[in-house]
Amino acid sequence: VFLMAVVLFDFDGTLFDTHESISHTIKLTFESLLPTNPPNQQRIQELISSGAGLQDTFRKLHPDPSSFNSAEEEWINKYREIYDIHGQPLIKAFPGTKNTLDRLKNHNIPIAIISNKGVSAVKTALENNGLSGYVHEKLIVGDKTPGATRKPDAGSYTNVLLPVLKELLDDLDRRKVVVVGDTVADVMFARNINGISCWCRYGYGNKNECANLNPDFTVDSMADVGIIIDKIMK
Repeated sequence: VFLMAVVLFDFDGTLFDTHESISHTIKLTFESLLPTNPPNQQRIQELISSGAGLQDTFRKLHPDPSSFNSAEEEWINKYREIYDIHGQPLIKAFPGTKNTLDRLKNHNIPIAIISNKGVSAVKTALENNGLSGYVHEKLIVGDKTPGATRKPDAGSYTNVLLPVLKELLDDLDRRKVVVVGDTVADVMFARNINGISCWCRYGYGNKNECANLNPDFTVDSMADVGIIIDKIMK
């Protein structure tokens, strides 16, 4: 029996397989802005696995971080421009995502997404994969959302989602908050908001580091998330 919950999903490596779209777009951004210094592919993979944001990723890949700092906006804008054209078509929802979202929606469990991406990129990916309509627009938090902070900091929940959830639900204090994500930042974020952590082992996070944090639940597919929520609610 489903009782009360709110489920906060990470985006990259949790709901969506975005690995190829991100690494391909990073490569194309370097080809456009710094063609003489192609980024190290191995390093790109490591940064994606760490859950690093865009600014940090480029700063660490750039041969001269201080010159990147002065051109940061240009790099981010170029990345986003290329991502919309070349990255979005490569994004695919993980198997079982639609069924899990259906299951939550049918039991009136609010779904939120906290992402390092911009809100518009998240919405486009949801639309392209036939998944729009599951997440209230106010419950999508992106990197430029006012009040949002980088996980594991609790800010995106306390500053952004909490006020909206209080507005939407009159029984929020009786609900369990479940954080579903694939990196150390997600598991720690769950702890920082006193939530229940559900670690997606199939995602991009460092397996040993995540396992060592002893998340409350571990899943090997998106399909398992619905089963876990079921367990939590019993």
